[in-house]
This record gives sequence, structure tokens and C-alpha cells, in this order.
Amino acid sequence: MKDEDERWQLLVAVDSIPNAGLGFAYRRGGATEAGILVRTASGVLAFRNVCRHLHVRLDRTDPGRFLTADGRWLVCGEHGARYRPEDGLCVAGPCLGAALRQLPVRVSGGNVFLDSEALEDPFSTSQVPS
Repeated sequence: MKDEDERWQLLVAVDSIPNAGLGFAYRRGGATEAGILVRTASGVLAFRNVCRHLHVRLDRTDPGRFLTADGRWLVCGEHGARYRPEDGLCVAGPCLGAALRQLPVRVSGGNVFLDSEALEDPFSTSQVPS
């Protein structure tokens, strides 16, 4: 088990998250992954920056662009799938009904922290019992 300082990775100050969302990198197991931070009416949320249809970064075709022009939806620039920022649910596109993978974050002292202990290891060979 990690100590408290190692467990919570400092990502960014809440005030530095633009309305259009913010991409960030984080460590998961031995791999570097991409995430997205968004501010919603209920607070700051984080998602893996991976489309549920094509498994590419949402901003692959337009780096740093995560939301539609009206700011209403997270969008995959590759094929236009739209996701609700409030929960990551796909509401339009080929992955309809699937949801972006949410990442465990908390806000403390005006900063956003990622709970690295709650992230699954992408290289783990353990299986979930059926």
C-alpha cells in the first residue's frame, strides 16, 4: 500500500482548468496514460482520454479540443461520438450507451488530485472471478 503522499498525484489547480476541458498525463502501472479534466455543475471530473468506439484519444485529430463548439458535449474528433461531461455517457455515435472510463479524483486546497491507488494496473494478469 502506498503512503498518502504517493497515493494522490497532484494534477493541476482547479482554476487552471478551462471551460473547454484540460488534457493531462498520468501513470497507471508502468504505462503513461492520457486523461481529461472537466468542470461540471457537480464539480471536477476526470475521464480516460480514450473513445469507447475506436480506442483513440478524443482529441487525436485536434489536440486539446475535447468539447463541441457549444461546450455541451465531450466529443471524439475522429468520428463525432458525443459524451455527457456529467458522467461520460455516450449519447450520440457508434458507441451509444457506453461511457468514458471515469478516473478517481478529489479536489483539496484548490487543487485536483488523482487517486493512483484506485487505478487498475494495465499490465496486471489477475482475472476478476466470475
